[in-house]
Amino acid sequence: MSTDEKFEDDLIFAISRTGDAFQAEGTALLSGGLRRGRRRWRRRSAAAVAGGVTALALVATGGAYLAGAGGARGDGGQPATVAAADGSGAPASGTGAPDAGAPGAPVPSAAASAAAVTGEQMVGLLKALLPPGTVTVAGSRGSAGTGNQPPGAPYASVVLDDGHGKAAIQVGVQRQAPGDASLLDQVKCPDPKFQPAGVVCTSTPLADGSTLMVLQGYEYPDLRVDTKAWSATLAGKDGRLVQVQEWNAAKEKDAPVTRPAPPLTPAQLGALVTDKSWDAVVRALPTPKPQSPATGKEYSAEEILAITAKLLPAGLTESETGGQPGYANFVLDDGKGKSMVELNVQDWSRALKEHQQGTAKDGDVVEQVFAKARTLPDGTKVVFEKGADKAAVWTVDSLRPDGMRVVVGAYTGGGPKQPSVRTAPALTEAQLEAIATSPLWVLKK
Repeated sequence: MSTDEKFEDDLIFAISRTGDAFQAEGTALLSGGLRRGRRRWRRRSAAAVAGGVTALALVATGGAYLAGAGGARGDGGQPATVAAADGSGAPASGTGAPDAGAPGAPVPSAAASAAAVTGEQMVGLLKALLPPGTVTVAGSRGSAGTGNQPPGAPYASVVLDDGHGKAAIQVGVQRQAPGDASLLDQVKCPDPKFQPAGVVCTSTPLADGSTLMVLQGYEYPDLRVDTKAWSATLAGKDGRLVQVQEWNAAKEKDAPVTRPAPPLTPAQLGALVTDKSWDAVVRALPTPKPQSPATGKEYSAEEILAITAKLLPAGLTESETGGQPGYANFVLDDGKGKSMVELNVQDWSRALKEHQQGTAKDGDVVEQVFAKARTLPDGTKVVFEKGADKAAVWTVDSLRPDGMRVVVGAYTGGGPKQPSVRTAPALTEAQLEAIATSPLWVLKK
């Protein structure tokens, strides 16, 4: 994969995220088909966006991980605003621009506004909005594609050296159908239960009807390295998705940290994505048709929470709830410390049929997940697992003969990224199994 292709894949994956960022990455709830499904979505995403439709990762455990959407407190932890860092209200950047027609010149507006945007123009727009310093171009792409590249989401990638250490900065622009409900999903702050300590995120409605999310995080949510990744994402009423990402290193990955924090403050990030310079880029992109409404066959998070509430032991109630279609999570507190619970509810009837007929083309996921399952009298397959990390999560995975799959996991803390505060989850193995195998879960037709 070329550098441009890798960046485009990462950009599309990031900017087409769902609201809960990197929920439950690597936990037992991502076993089998879920992990495989996310890989498939990543491969399809570039082609989908090239066709003018943003592909959303509706994977049951929380969708896409906004590149670097971990979290580190920076800039004093102050809320992000659209105003410049100096309080002037002007964009927190320089205002100079190359001459029209020169390499890197901004996209012209007015009569030529619907013309294709070149990669050089994207670089010019980004450079004009950055603070003083030496800028090196790392990559770019226009809306029309070049060479063997098909049309796609335009982006620019540069390295800024402001005298305090080199930093990678990338910006990308996409467009969805105006009024698409999924737009706001992409500017919702991640569920704090899934974030490392110190995550700073704000999601702010703006006067023009758009929504701005600013997120200060790490490149890796497990904090394996000190590379910080901060971003701002704007979702506009016209369907625009503008995202800027920055790091405190010269590259997103595999580069040493060069400075304590990325160069742009949260206020500057917000000012950059809300700048009017991107209007012409948006106009150059086709307006996608609205996506077809959901069929209603998938359980909503609200439905999952309502059913689960009926199945909890007496005295326990759901709090700090969250989720998305096919997935829900909540926290239980029995007085012995918080214990997060999460559920996946899925229709696996097709996978089960392929398993029974031996016709699975992409690997038998039923065999992969339930090879060591215990079979109940009614034919339901059940697998119980304890997490390897000090039994921090207990999981019951169930598959009924009709193809209804329900996975229930409970933690010894308030979330996957939170410290364990108890020796066992608030729900026992038997209680987890009772929830997973309850007849209240009915396969939707």
